[in-house]
Amino acid sequence: MANARKPRKPRRTSAGNISSTFGVIRVSEEMDEIDIQQNMVALTWIDDIVSDSNGALHYENTSNGVVAVGYMDDVKVQVDVRLCAERALNLDYWEQGHVPAFVNSNELCIEMGNDYNHQVPDLDLCAALLMLLSSKGVPLTMYPSTLYKFFPLEKLTTLLVHEDDTVVKHTLEAMGQLSCAASLRQLKKMVHRARDETLVMTTLEALYYGRGINMKAYLPLLIEISNSDQPASKVSAIEMIGLVVTPAQKECLPILKRLVQFDHPCVLGPVLDTYIEMAREDALQDCIYLLKYRNEIWHMDIIRKLCTIQHPLVRNFLSVRYITNAASTYERECIERSLNEGCETQTEKALVEYILSANVFGTTNPTSDEDDDEEFSGLGSLFG
Repeated sequence: MANARKPRKPRRTSAGNISSTFGVIRVSEEMDEIDIQQNMVALTWIDDIVSDSNGALHYENTSNGVVAVGYMDDVKVQVDVRLCAERALNLDYWEQGHVPAFVNSNELCIEMGNDYNHQVPDLDLCAALLMLLSSKGVPLTMYPSTLYKFFPLEKLTTLLVHEDDTVVKHTLEAMGQLSCAASLRQLKKMVHRARDETLVMTTLEALYYGRGINMKAYLPLLIEISNSDQPASKVSAIEMIGLVVTPAQKECLPILKRLVQFDHPCVLGPVLDTYIEMAREDALQDCIYLLKYRNEIWHMDIIRKLCTIQHPLVRNFLSVRYITNAASTYERECIERSLNEGCETQTEKALVEYILSANVFGTTNPTSDEDDDEEFSGLGSLFG
């Protein structure tokens, strides 16, 4: 690509936008003037950083406009300064603390750390990244973890023994995004070498979510961690068990029965669904307990899954829940479909029709009690 024009001092246009080295930046009329001025200062700062980089940074014309370019060894990073500023100055839905860029031609939002201060313009983060790219001898751990996956594997491997657990965690996550056999071998070794439970789970997540490997061999380890006293590890293990175990693995039924008693949203979804599908009518007792002692968020999932089981006990329970008005509107619709689909004889159809008839249970007029009170209000109490 040809080098872009020389730096241009940012200035306001007649339309209220900003003219800059990186092109015209649209500015919303609703933006506060202080925010606009902060971004204009940051644009000037970025131009100064590029100019003072002794050639380590330069401008480049691309199909997306003018970008600032730097390198991490052989990795090319093109920072889209205009896009970053435009998102910030137009109230676009945009997760702050990220720098839009192209890394080796791959579009990427570079996350600049978890301790981001929302009072700092994202353009300041662009400037901070460019300063890193213009410096020599920068330790790998100083770079945003989003860029770890672009490091050579030999350098990544050295970070696996870093004293900072956060660095090790980010390294494992990066290895999970690679595709080479060597990184897969490193991950498999780390399952047994990781110094604590949290890093073991991070490694397993990299293997499963990142590399998509079969987790059958690691299921005993996941089950062990699901008993952990560390909440984060326990939750992660339970979530993964729900995704790994299938209804055909009947040997896991006691494990799932234990897990569904854990009062945490991680149980909702695959764990609960698989347990009910596996245990079928035998899950009814646990489901009744959960409906009684868990909040309404759980109820919909439980009823939805029970409605897939055509068994007399389950149908009886669903019928009772329906006629006692304990079910929500969504649950009632599920129950209606389930009861109707399970009818095999005319007698069953007549019974279901009777159960689903609101008239039978006097629920057609929700204001009838109030009307009765008004009608008999002048009679006084029958009990003195």
